[in-house]
Amino acid sequence: MAKHKDIVLVFLITFLYHTMNQMFVPTLPVYIAGLGGSEVVVGVIVGLLSLGAIAAKVFFGKMATRHSNLLVLRIGLVLATAVLFLYQPFLGFGFLAAVRLLQSIGLAGFVAGGQGLLSDHSRGHNRGLFFGIFAAAIGLGMAVGPLLGSFLAENFSYSMLFGGATVIVGLAMVLSFVIGGKSGIHGPGMGRKYQPHPPWKNHNLLVLSGSMFLAASVMGATSSMFALHARAVGIDHPSLFFGLFALTYTLSGAVSGYLSDRFGRSTMIIPGFCLLIIGLLSLTLLNGAVILILAALLCGGGFGFVNTVLMAMVPEYSINAIDASNDLAFFSNAFDLGIVLGSIGLSWLAIYSYGLFWLAVALANVLGLLLYLRHNPEKQEKIKAQV
Repeated sequence: MAKHKDIVLVFLITFLYHTMNQMFVPTLPVYIAGLGGSEVVVGVIVGLLSLGAIAAKVFFGKMATRHSNLLVLRIGLVLATAVLFLYQPFLGFGFLAAVRLLQSIGLAGFVAGGQGLLSDHSRGHNRGLFFGIFAAAIGLGMAVGPLLGSFLAENFSYSMLFGGATVIVGLAMVLSFVIGGKSGIHGPGMGRKYQPHPPWKNHNLLVLSGSMFLAASVMGATSSMFALHARAVGIDHPSLFFGLFALTYTLSGAVSGYLSDRFGRSTMIIPGFCLLIIGLLSLTLLNGAVILILAALLCGGGFGFVNTVLMAMVPEYSINAIDASNDLAFFSNAFDLGIVLGSIGLSWLAIYSYGLFWLAVALANVLGLLLYLRHNPEKQEKIKAQV
């Protein structure tokens, strides 16, 4: 256990952070709508968290490579804790949007530092396993967070929701200062002058990131619109969807990482996309608990496969091993752009029809599957080896 203390702490911090983050998924859209915000306002404010993190992760990815993944993780968690105090007063939608942008900087530091530490502690033979456990920690946070957030908001107040979220991410921040080992704050870095290999010049990384961009649209779509759609068709407890989504994401993420180590990454990614597409299409028919449960299980299971295995592939296709943190930050930006696509880019369709909205998100995932099938990095490497 002592041998893996640092990586266990990374998993625990990941669980706590995502618990905090997911507390806002079923509650923030309703909170904004209750204050008079339209579907477009909801989509924009929800999506700003991911949109703002994109630029910050470019900076943090280089910082992690030049200095330390742990330094970046700590900065991200300190910011993530401090900014939650700004949710307590509501000073208008513009102020709330600014708070979300500040929160996105903390998200960027957490993601770049946490994924970089995970890459530091894993190797080719166990990378899928470790990234699978990492995905399971995210999934557990996704399961606990919506239920806890809904409980606090519905039984107490939104002020209590914001306060509870602050305590949880604050604990994660404290734990980050317990991590040491080879990735410590004074650990090896490449120095301020080092320039990581440009990610956009890595063809395989572009394929992985492009597929992730299209698949992640499901996260933005469900986070911004599912609660509103569910209430529109008479479903009083939309948090059930997020709980089931998280449960199946946790299980599929943990299993797919290990199986991809043994049988290849594509073995998990292709069926994952298929499950996602079927789940999104079923949401076009949402009319009660049966469709809700079916869609949650399909989408959660499919996304667990796709996200976990694509993420595990990134360090394997870095041009230089030392650039893995920067490449993971680039990949994570594709993830966040996908969330923006699902929440902001497509939210205007929900004004006309929720069914049309889910159909568009399903189409995005079809394109993600086709991109992966056409430019599969595993297949390309085998062709090069034969030549």
